[in-house]
Amino acid sequence: MDKKNIVVTGGTGFIGSSTAWLLAQSGYTPFVLDNFSTSVKPEKSLFNLIEVDLSQPDEVTKAFKKLPQIHAIFHFAAKALVPESTEKTWDYFHNNFNATLNLAEAATQFSVPYFIHSSTCAVYGIPQRIPISENSPLKPETPYGESKRASENILQQFSKWKGLSALNLRYFNPAGAITGSKCGELHDPETHLIPNIITSIHQNKPFKIFGNDYSTSDGTCIRDFIHIKDLAQAHLVALSFLETQPQGTFDCINVGKNQGVSVKEAIKTAEKVLGVQCKVEVHPRRHGDPAELIADTTQMKQKLRWQPQLPLEAMIEDHWNFIKGRIS
Repeated sequence: MDKKNIVVTGGTGFIGSSTAWLLAQSGYTPFVLDNFSTSVKPEKSLFNLIEVDLSQPDEVTKAFKKLPQIHAIFHFAAKALVPESTEKTWDYFHNNFNATLNLAEAATQFSVPYFIHSSTCAVYGIPQRIPISENSPLKPETPYGESKRASENILQQFSKWKGLSALNLRYFNPAGAITGSKCGELHDPETHLIPNIITSIHQNKPFKIFGNDYSTSDGTCIRDFIHIKDLAQAHLVALSFLETQPQGTFDCINVGKNQGVSVKEAIKTAEKVLGVQCKVEVHPRRHGDPAELIADTTQMKQKLRWQPQLPLEAMIEDHWNFIKGRIS
């Protein structure tokens, strides 16, 4: 196929860099736009790299003027720490909302037909029913979730009035690393379950369980995990889907596995994969943590004709191999 140029915003972060790598492996040409506010600027990049503050419309326009014809925008760039968003509400709306608005306008101005937005299950808030379908009420519990819902609405308006074809992919819990990519999860602070379990085991420090009195099978929260390789692949599949649809198509699709894993089950699986016992400490619940978040993936399977393949064991093993590669 002819090499198609793809803008990947936030392409030095965990999900963005993994997807950019898979795009390159699949014959696309990624152009990474990032301001490195939540990632480290690489000394050498495998991709075309442009430093830009996406919240500033003039900077976005200037960046797009430097680019060849772009086939699609994959928009990952966002502030995404849920607790921090309650303290820095303005920052989250200024960054997440404005970046999406400016990119949607750039898509219109520079004739980019397709836009895939990295959204989140946080738009649902505390769900009324499990599994969570795309028709569930949108009741975000935090400014982060609200900023992503607002970003989805922007794309819906640009789809309706400007003919932009857009998909909001509502992620659940990505984890792992793509072997050979040198891309992996390195957040500071790290708030995600699987990296924190592995760090606790590696450093021989207690892992903190926040709440063991939920109305679940073992009292701990249940989440739906998806391997980062599967999640990256979902974006390529989503683009192929949009390419077959009428211009101006708009949709929201959950991306998960439709499988619940409790905190205790994740710990036991990590112990089995790594062959090491994990120390634990039980702490009080964190405010706003739902007992269960599991994706209804019916729409993903029916519309994209695709589903994730890799199990929790692979997520744990691949993240551990990524960490070992950095410390060896």
